[in-house]
Amino acid sequence: MNNQVFNSKGAEIEIEAFHPGEFLLEEIEAREIQKKDFAAQIGIFPNNLSLIFAGKRDISATLAIKIGKALGTNSELWYNLQSAYTFQKALMEEMEGV
Repeated sequence: MNNQVFNSKGAEIEIEAFHPGEFLLEEIEAREIQKKDFAAQIGIFPNNLSLIFAGKRDISATLAIKIGKALGTNSELWYNLQSAYTFQKALMEEMEGV
């Protein structure tokens, strides 16, 4: 499987997964949803939501379902973003240890 991505000039682009909290923050800000209201809607404390935004807390499968329902999006999107981030982080840690 080839995981390389190239730009229009043929140069390889390094793709990094990002913590899904970054995307979640952008999404609720774009929808002009109050953070405290969103936290209440998905059943977590606002400080825990802030930790997700900061990439210090992960999105579980259960939370991904709640986020998907609250935003009217595919719940698997949120879970897959978290999985990709977690996998890349582990891969980079393994490569650094070699």
